Amino acid sequence: MKLLVVCDIHDEEDAVARIKLKMAKGFDHLLVCGDLSRSVSFAEDFLSQFPDAFIIPGNWDSEGVNSIMRRAKNYAHGKRFELTEGLNLVGFGYSNITPFHTYGELTEEKIYAGMSALPIDRNTLLMLHCPPKGHFDEARDAHVGSESILRIIREKKPLAAFFGHIHELSGSSNLGTTKLVKVPGANGLQAAIAETNKGKLDLEFVML
Repeated sequence: MKLLVVCDIHDEEDAVARIKLKMAKGFDHLLVCGDLSRSVSFAEDFLSQFPDAFIIPGNWDSEGVNSIMRRAKNYAHGKRFELTEGLNLVGFGYSNITPFHTYGELTEEKIYAGMSALPIDRNTLLMLHCPPKGHFDEARDAHVGSESILRIIREKKPLAAFFGHIHELSGSSNLGTTKLVKVPGANGLQAAIAETNKGKLDLEFVML
């Protein structure tokens, strides 16, 4: 199974055009890990072009865009979808509290309560917007990721966790048996490609 994973599009029209070109090259699924837009018309146009995309909200998406996302076929926040190869996809969007007072911010208590109820297991590809605390989350000389997301990953041990939020960083690492994937910002015309094969995950970071 071949996945194109993007995040932090932030109203970038060129990114959308390039995602469309990439998807024409034989990907099975498109994963959009939050911060698509603050414009309802931009969000509507994006979802009309990619009606099968799995999508979650970030912290930056507006209230109106959140309403549009919730009507999407594969809106993944708080949901589980069964995939091929015995794998499943679970989504949880938004972020912990930031200094910017954006629409999609939750307390750590709400993040933990919401994620605790989700059917995450060792065959889960976990779609997030916010990174776990201490992993690809450095900003302004501090670690700004979510302690609750870190705790959930340690407890439930998904196969992989994809996230964005901190635009400047990208890469992968292991947290126990979970592959952490920090997806680069699509507003910088970057993305990640993930391929699954018998429970293993191969990654490539690419320009769109």
